[in-house]
Formats: sequence, structure tokens, C-alpha cells
Amino acid sequence: MTDDELPLLTEVSDGERELPLLTSVAPSPALPPVDLSATGAHMRPLNPAEVDQLLHQLESHLETVFAEKLNRQLEQLQKLAVELAISEFKAELPKLILDALKDPGTKPF
Repeated sequence: MTDDELPLLTEVSDGERELPLLTSVAPSPALPPVDLSATGAHMRPLNPAEVDQLLHQLESHLETVFAEKLNRQLEQLQKLAVELAISEFKAELPKLILDALKDPGTKPF
């Protein structure tokens, strides 16, 4: 199929009519075969010990990645919690001071 044969959308839908559908699909181009021997890659089946080692390495890597991401998120949440606690304390501080001045017999702590 050439570019001249490709369907073109030539109308704008006003929403009242059914949208036009693309009815033909261009076939995907055939890819040339890859010669792995030319790249130096030699594929061979892995023995169970190699599979276990690769799985362990993958597991360790995923654990590290997820831990770092979780730590960043926890750090951000901790900062937000501290900021919220400080702002709440600042809002309550004048009332606490006034209450302490009204009743001098109370202990602050």
C-alpha cells in the first residue's frame, strides 16, 4: 500500500453523527532476519544454578529500586507531616498562651 492509497480523514464530526472508522489496516513491513552469530551473541540454555543466580540478582535489583522509591515517598510524607504539625501548633499557640495567662496556677508541663 502506498501513501496515495492510505485513507484520509476529510470531515470534522459535529458529535451528532457516528465517527468515521478506519476500515483497512496496512500490513507491517517484514523485518530482515537477525544474525546473532555476527553480533557475538551466543544463545545457550541456562542451567538451574544460573537461573537461580539471575533470579536472585533480579530480585536484589528490584528490591533496591523499590526501597529507594519508597524511601523518597516516605521522606516527602514525613516533611509534609512535620510542616502540618508546625502550622497546627502555630495556630494553637496564641490560645495556649492566653489560657496559661488566665490561670497562672496551671503548670505548663
